Amino acid sequence: MEKTGKAKAGRVIGYARVSTDKQDVERQKLDIMAYCEKEGVPLEKIVVETVSSRKEKREVYQVVESLKAGDILVVTELSRLARSAIELDEICAKVIRAGATLKSLSPDFTVDGSIQGQTMKFAIGISAQMERDFISERTKSALKARKAEGVKLGRPKGQSKLNERRGEIEKYLGLGINKSAIAKLLGCSRSALLNWLASNKLGDKEGVRK
Repeated sequence: MEKTGKAKAGRVIGYARVSTDKQDVERQKLDIMAYCEKEGVPLEKIVVETVSSRKEKREVYQVVESLKAGDILVVTELSRLARSAIELDEICAKVIRAGATLKSLSPDFTVDGSIQGQTMKFAIGISAQMERDFISERTKSALKARKAEGVKLGRPKGQSKLNERRGEIEKYLGLGINKSAIAKLLGCSRSALLNWLASNKLGDKEGVRK
């Protein structure tokens, strides 16, 4: 097994993803610890994440963004680290930019700033692009089929995407957050927010800043 040469210079962090099988989580931990013992590198910690389908941003991204030059992120399997080639490509890019190393035990390979690591990153990037193309093609085909069936696509006329976030907007208003800041939090323009507030008769409560 190839050593990165940076193991002793930085931290070694393990990452394990929780599944319904608790024994599987323990196996991941043991495999990561066994790798560190074999390579003679100190393991700083193992981050265990419980993934929810409703979670917008997985904790693994916080781990990756905290990496510094010389650090090594160890995972037992790529399927634990990412759920698609697209996501894996994004994570690998962040690791390389940080000057860190990603070590996968299964399959056994290393992604870092070396020529070999960049080659592996390139291969992953190709897979990610193919996945994007496949998703795009499937989406186009599905939309075409629905249109052929007479299904009207898009949001029903007169309905705003902000309707789905009414509770969130009312909370921000109640806290006295100004409308420009609320628009940024919602990812929409200030004018779109003001129009929505006017149509829903909200935002004119005493104490709410413009």
